[in-house]
Amino acid sequence: PAPRPGTAVLATWRQLLDLGSLQDGDGHLAGTARPAVARLSKITATDLGVDDGDPVVVGTDRGEITLPVAVTEMPDRVVWVPANSSGSTVHRTLGAGAGSVVEIRSGGGK
Repeated sequence: PAPRPGTAVLATWRQLLDLGSLQDGDGHLAGTARPAVARLSKITATDLGVDDGDPVVVGTDRGEITLPVAVTEMPDRVVWVPANSSGSTVHRTLGAGAGSVVEIRSGGGK
């Protein structure tokens, strides 16, 4: 079944450079990590009333993550966030993993 309005299927994986313990203490390497964003399709972003750079909230009953949107060519009703990056610790914060249905909403009070 398709996710209902206000929800999306969570896609997530670890970035090459993230909060991994093997990078602890190497500020120069950490400084090259990609910034954390929430990737949405154009249709999903439009449904939420958000655009590139606007904040979006991804949440479950356990917690929420707020990240800027990056509109990306991808399936509708899917949200991708990095699994273990600064500002996005999916398993710890949301208690969810890839394939989970999560709540999504604009974080800008629109």
